[in-house]
Amino acid sequence: MKNKIFALLQARTDSTRLPRKVLRDILKKPMIIHQLERTTKSKYIDKLLLLTSEENSDDELSRVVENYGFIVYRGNKNNVLERFFKSVEKYNLSNGDILVRLTGDCPLHDSTIIDESIKAFIKGEYDYLSNCVSPVYPDGLDVEVFNFKALKLAYENSKKQSELEHVTPYIRNNSDLKIKNLDKTPIYPQWRLTVDEESDFTLITKIYEYFNSTYFSFKDTIKYLEKNTHLLELNSSINRNEGYKNSLKEDKNDN
Repeated sequence: MKNKIFALLQARTDSTRLPRKVLRDILKKPMIIHQLERTTKSKYIDKLLLLTSEENSDDELSRVVENYGFIVYRGNKNNVLERFFKSVEKYNLSNGDILVRLTGDCPLHDSTIIDESIKAFIKGEYDYLSNCVSPVYPDGLDVEVFNFKALKLAYENSKKQSELEHVTPYIRNNSDLKIKNLDKTPIYPQWRLTVDEESDFTLITKIYEYFNSTYFSFKDTIKYLEKNTHLLELNSSINRNEGYKNSLKEDKNDN
């Protein structure tokens, strides 16, 4: 029997750096909807879920996403690992079923890049594979793929704030699991195509407005930005993985 493949896209509206960013309109459509619709083009994903919190602040996000026909799961605000585990509990997954972790600040995500990681994960029979621990692509095209066995292990054993908030650190640091970074020559990993700050949103909006569509490829984006490199200066001063680094500081403070 073929393993089930679920994509779990986490998002909230109370971002401290750019509140309600996922609901901001690009081409008259919420940013999160562009990302969800782009993700549905995957050839491998069987089910796509939007994971948000139970907080009142995420009521509108849930309503908007459901109105566009997507499945929403609401769970623990700060324990995102628990949110992931409980979102798939009712689907009776086996240890070998596959989960793809995506985050809602990546509106340029490309389904072919998601599928590339899924295919490599299956071929190598890994427990966890990513294209971002050692970055292969620009920030904003991050994919993590892991099996249900790994998620369950993390859920049952994670204790640190960074492990609970960022879902996969326990998995990545578990020597009993078969871990792999996507084996591919990096393609502009220094570029920043995610949305955390106003300057990020400005850049992403310019790209969408150029193509005037939800659907364009990463290759299309590369061609456009290679000809308009000045746009990359809009957000070049922002550090990658700032949220995770802050969580690691919280771990130290708890000790």
